[in-house]
Amino acid sequence: MIGLAYTGLSGIAWAEDPVRQNLLLNVVVNGQQRAGVDDFVEDNGTLFVTAPQLTRLGLILPPSSASTGDELVDLATIRDWRYRLDSETQTLYLQVPNQNLVAQQLNAPQTPDSGAVAHSDNGAVFNYDTQITRYDGQLSDSTTGDLRLFGNYGVFETSAVRTHNPYLRRTVRLDSTYSISDVEKLRTYHVGDFINSGLPWTRPIRMAGMQMTTNFGLRPDLVTFPRPGITGEVAVPSSVDIYINGIHQLSSRVEPGPFEVSQLPVTSGGGEIAMVVKDASGRQTRQTLPFYTGASLLQKGLDSLAVETGMVRRRYATRSSDYTQSAAALSYRRGVTDGMTLSSHFEATEKLAMGGIGADLLLSRHGILSASLATSQFGSRQGNQYGLGFSHLLPAMNYGISILQADKNFYDIAAANDDTMPGSTLRASIGFPVPPGNGSFSLIYAKRMVNFYNDYYLTSERIATSTLSATYSASLPYDSYGYVTLLHDFDNHQGSGIFIGFAIPFGRRATVSANSSMSNGNHYQTVQARQSAVQRGDIGWKVANQSGSRARQNMALDYKSPWGLIGTEIERSKEGNALRASAQGAISTLGGHFFASNTIYDSFGVVETDGLPGITVLQQNRPLGKTDRNGVMFIEQLNAYENNHLSINPDDVPMDVSLRYTELNLTPGDRAGILAKFPVRRSNSATIRLIDANHQPLPLGSSAVLNENGVQQVVGYDGIVFFENLDPHNTLAVERNEQPACRVAFDYQPQANAIPEIGPLICLSGEKP
Repeated sequence: MIGLAYTGLSGIAWAEDPVRQNLLLNVVVNGQQRAGVDDFVEDNGTLFVTAPQLTRLGLILPPSSASTGDELVDLATIRDWRYRLDSETQTLYLQVPNQNLVAQQLNAPQTPDSGAVAHSDNGAVFNYDTQITRYDGQLSDSTTGDLRLFGNYGVFETSAVRTHNPYLRRTVRLDSTYSISDVEKLRTYHVGDFINSGLPWTRPIRMAGMQMTTNFGLRPDLVTFPRPGITGEVAVPSSVDIYINGIHQLSSRVEPGPFEVSQLPVTSGGGEIAMVVKDASGRQTRQTLPFYTGASLLQKGLDSLAVETGMVRRRYATRSSDYTQSAAALSYRRGVTDGMTLSSHFEATEKLAMGGIGADLLLSRHGILSASLATSQFGSRQGNQYGLGFSHLLPAMNYGISILQADKNFYDIAAANDDTMPGSTLRASIGFPVPPGNGSFSLIYAKRMVNFYNDYYLTSERIATSTLSATYSASLPYDSYGYVTLLHDFDNHQGSGIFIGFAIPFGRRATVSANSSMSNGNHYQTVQARQSAVQRGDIGWKVANQSGSRARQNMALDYKSPWGLIGTEIERSKEGNALRASAQGAISTLGGHFFASNTIYDSFGVVETDGLPGITVLQQNRPLGKTDRNGVMFIEQLNAYENNHLSINPDDVPMDVSLRYTELNLTPGDRAGILAKFPVRRSNSATIRLIDANHQPLPLGSSAVLNENGVQQVVGYDGIVFFENLDPHNTLAVERNEQPACRVAFDYQPQANAIPEIGPLICLSGEKP
């Protein structure tokens, strides 16, 4: 008999048709064993199989033998395929061309996906930044405040700035916005103040209203631009190594046949992928492939959308609520192919409609070409804008040029609200490394022409500015760094200048630097030594002396405490002396706790250990500190929408306490707080020493039952038995080998950070304790 018979693909059982039968066979393809067994149909010595089964085996039918659904395919009729059936081992041996094998997928290193749904607990944060200055006997102060309320319902944030000096006293609201995100759809919704999204060839404006945008930041693991891959084929089992720009990225084993490595972890720009294949005999082959990609491209099928509607906001930071005309905007981008991304934009306000299209094209390995065309109608004025650009970025050289040209009648929402419209913007750059050493040189030319249109006099004017800058920078001995920059303004003969500087680091935070400049007829030289306050507990300082046209000296001292960053600075110049004091930080509440901390820019967390103090908390296996006397610790920085690994040190946990777990992965929402709870349980345990009426330890192996509740433990050496979850008053019933049972009663009093030993207790027979 060959195989096992059952009612299967043909719908006819063995017993009903002795000629046609269903077989379960092991399968070997080109000498490689496939996992598991597969079902086949044998009819008069001929084997049949369906296309889906071949797909599961990693095989591709040639076009001449194409089949769909459960239609049976005769293996003997497939061109260039050969097979042999071994009835004794129930194994099917297949020999097929490599082009009919599904390529093996080798996994390139990827940014890990958090794999968890973002969660936020209810709470609030108030960030503040205040500065007080005394200058020539006059006092002034300014404070910026930012309040946000958060939870799973979203985030509401509002900010304001207060200025108080002898010439100005005012408080101005900056932004007030409610935000909520849909991680599954990669969308963020804003209600309130926002900056519209736009495209590289449009101008952003401030608005108040409603905004819906595609937010790829909700998936930190998602790479939006296309990434290259490489394919190969081996005849024998081999190892494959992948290098990108000389850096090793992947090692993997491959079986005979084709293979593919897709979505390689490259950065924006160009370079070279090298693939080294080595077989068992040590023979090695190398294949190289140039690549180019860019952040302005979207992967094929990926798109982004932004829709905004509301009122245009003007005089931001000087007026709290200067909202004028209603406006709406829509921007859309889509990756049509991996080498072409199309975009479109439309915006409208009172008497204005503007729209345009754009494209980013990958020119093989040479770079990216960008183009755009827009038109507008503002009242009776019809205008146009076009843009063209090219960028090339390689380790050996980078260069690019872009121009955005608008005629005098082209308007957008910003121009319709009295913001001057650039008539022409040109930028060209080139940069390359300078051997020997680690030097680099860059040259940048920029020209900008601004249209001024006077409705009253019906006149227009263009003002042009153009500059050329050249910079050489290099790494110097002892980890030092130096630079030289030359600047020339073609439209202002006094606008040329030269800037020279270098810096020498000392230790992890300290730096000594010196720089000199000559520009616009002014010159100055500065020597400075400073140390930054980076982590909590750090002390920072600065001492600087500037000579020349604007001579001044200053000294500063900072302290980054657990509760905020405080600092003071003294400055002396010929204009007068100034003394400044500053403080910045945050006040937060979460889970019923209040905290003072340094400024919270993103998400944060609070660790709770059920009241246990002195427990070491680690973030990404790096110690952060210990829980306070209430068993709580504040963590200032967590990454939103990413897995943040937190843990506690079990060695710090008292002996009479047990932990449910010691590690957590938290995924907080945007600019929100999250609780990290490590539940603990008091074990109420003790070791009990039992003796009999003769003061001898109870026999080894005796069975002790606690409080008649079924919890049973075996008596160990010296009559010792261990129990948890003891009550203030307890009884033990002990079954002894070849001796009568006995009972004993005792009281339990827990001891901090210790497991008490009770006894010796006399266990008496025949008595009720």
